[in-house]
Amino acid sequence: MQVEISGIHIPITEGIDEYIKKKLGKLNKYLHQVSSARIVLKVEKGRYLAEVNVISNRFTIHGNGVASDLYASIDTAIDKVNRQAKRHKEKIQSHRSRGGLKEVVSTSRNLSSDTQPKIIQVIRKIAKPMNVDEAAIQLDLEGNIFLVFLNRDTNQVNVIYKRNGGDFGLIEPQL
Repeated sequence: MQVEISGIHIPITEGIDEYIKKKLGKLNKYLHQVSSARIVLKVEKGRYLAEVNVISNRFTIHGNGVASDLYASIDTAIDKVNRQAKRHKEKIQSHRSRGGLKEVVSTSRNLSSDTQPKIIQVIRKIAKPMNVDEAAIQLDLEGNIFLVFLNRDTNQVNVIYKRNGGDFGLIEPQL
């Protein structure tokens, strides 16, 4: 990570530099690909302002802190950035854990009781109203194996699928 520290009316000492780099090192547990961090320290009207901008591979995080002590303002700004990074990581992990399941895969017909098939992918689509001929044309254009659609004639959800010989099959629910 490239760290750029600048001071307006504040000389940047080695102690301040090391302190900031140590505090920014904690970001690595939340963000894996941090490309750069830019810290600007200012003195205005007897108070210290710290602005921290962290640039990652997909987004930028900004935090600022104001205090009567330089180190307290740095702590406040970096803590804000850490909280945002932590929130972002938790958001990514929660999306991964609940989403992304899109198709059913079964490896064997003779499954023992301890190995159950898992749903590994779920696709949610709106079933478009069309007749069977339009569905066959749409399926052929998309190049998929099957198509779920709302049959205009029966007003029910149907599934049309391609058979091995190039013909189509139709699944209509019976109520």
